[in-house]
Amino acid sequence: MSYRSRKDRYRSSSYGGYHKAGNNIIKRIIIFLLILFITFEAISSLFISTFKMESISMEPTISAGDNLIATPVFFHPEIPFTGISFPGIRNPRRGEIILYKPSFYSEMPWYIKVPDSIIRFFTIQKKGFPGYEDTWSNSLMMKRVIGIPGDTIKFENNEVLIKPAGKSYFFSEKEILQAEYTITRYPVPDNWPEDFPFAGNMDEISLGEDQYFLLGDNRSMSNDSYYQGPVDKKNITAKVILKYVPSIEIPQ
Repeated sequence: MSYRSRKDRYRSSSYGGYHKAGNNIIKRIIIFLLILFITFEAISSLFISTFKMESISMEPTISAGDNLIATPVFFHPEIPFTGISFPGIRNPRRGEIILYKPSFYSEMPWYIKVPDSIIRFFTIQKKGFPGYEDTWSNSLMMKRVIGIPGDTIKFENNEVLIKPAGKSYFFSEKEILQAEYTITRYPVPDNWPEDFPFAGNMDEISLGEDQYFLLGDNRSMSNDSYYQGPVDKKNITAKVILKYVPSIEIPQ
């Protein structure tokens, strides 16, 4: 074998080795990122997820722009991208702040949801699939649990009255809920008809099995069960457990 042929062979072998090593590194990076993404999605769907409040419906407890941590494990843990869910640890309780899918919620198709989740993962939740980044119909809502199955709820002059199952009389909201929170209301104009929105009156409504009555703490600026009606347990996705931006605290 000539000197030139050995030299050419050496160069070819070296290039092939470098090329193969480079491909292996790329494959390892891709596999690592894929495992990291799957792990993140599993943790978010089953145990811990983050949520940014976009409305003022829970003020003053939670303000627009606050970042929170919620856990699906209590009510609605779900296998990512499958729609398959498991029974939670327990049922929602009065006074708890929860996330839920409203009646107008429209589930993303899987072929949009997967790339949307990938984009959100690599942009730290700042971007989503084009056209779905801020879609209202795909937004979860945050409210407080006021009534549970078997309760009868009514409003009288902006006061929420609750009659638990088996009781013959009503309690005020503050008497029966254990959480300490502040309610915001704005006065309506004089001579405002009682059957108009925000009038603060509502006829009795009895909650059926697996039905919950949810309200925002900002009663004058909240689209909740006062307008939407009761929410089924299957639509309650997570319990809010911590606010971490702009301050760290446990919402009550």
